[in-house]
Amino acid sequence: MKKLLLLILVVLVGFILLSGCCCNFYGGYVTPPPPQPQCSLTVTAGYWVWGWIYINDQATGKWIDFEVNPSATIYNLVCNQTIKIYLIDNCGAMSRIEYIYIAPGANYLYFDDWYGTGAKDVKEGNSSRDCHDC
Repeated sequence: MKKLLLLILVVLVGFILLSGCCCNFYGGYVTPPPPQPQCSLTVTAGYWVWGWIYINDQATGKWIDFEVNPSATIYNLVCNQTIKIYLIDNCGAMSRIEYIYIAPGANYLYFDDWYGTGAKDVKEGNSSRDCHDC
């Protein structure tokens, strides 16, 4: 009789584990949250814009350059939030900051210039094209 009860208990526990629900030890069942919508952001470089893309002060590892690689896409961003974006060139110079609301699906940001309105122009005489502030 004990073997039969043990077998029934093992089968029930196995069924609970295989059903995809996790038993909460404090009572009730915990179901996994629904999948979050996927968001992406494509950043495009305007004339004389290049640099590493930073989102919310974190490096993305993506580089854009108006001549060579004018756009880059960052995937798996958290949706429904405003993010802060800027570029950093090879010399550590930081571009202006852009803020964009990330909605579910594809999002786009055109970085039309490095400094933004009212700031000094980029020096086009820089032959190495590593730095914006030479």
